[in-house]
Amino acid sequence: MSRPRAVNALIGLGLFAAVAIAAYWAAWFLAPGLVQSRSPADADYAIYVAYEQAFPLADSWLAAAALVGAVGLWKMRPWGFLFMLLTGGAALFLGCMDLLYDLEHHMFTPLTSEALVELVIVTLVLLLGPVVIALTWHERRHFIR
Repeated sequence: MSRPRAVNALIGLGLFAAVAIAAYWAAWFLAPGLVQSRSPADADYAIYVAYEQAFPLADSWLAAAALVGAVGLWKMRPWGFLFMLLTGGAALFLGCMDLLYDLEHHMFTPLTSEALVELVIVTLVLLLGPVVIALTWHERRHFIR
């Protein structure tokens, strides 16, 4: 059975999410200046780092769900459909958590290059979560009998 184009797009999104999350956390620990929105000189740096370092487990779940979903969709298995829906929901939840923290702590002002990185990440997560859910649901007939 050949995969529909939308399913191939979902596979790509799932793989992108898994790789992007792994790259983000590698950068966080190995080259923090690339992704951190605050510097050690900022008064709220310790709070910011403590908040962000509460996310690796949840982000790992999102990456794992995306990877399992992509593999399942590649194989055209019903569990791929399930895991892509879980991926979209996890992305929305994490995006909402990040957005609220960022707004409450003025992470986007002033709009430095670091703040722009954070804004792009939050925007992507909040846009791609619903896209993954909508595309997955649209293609459900291939997975639900």
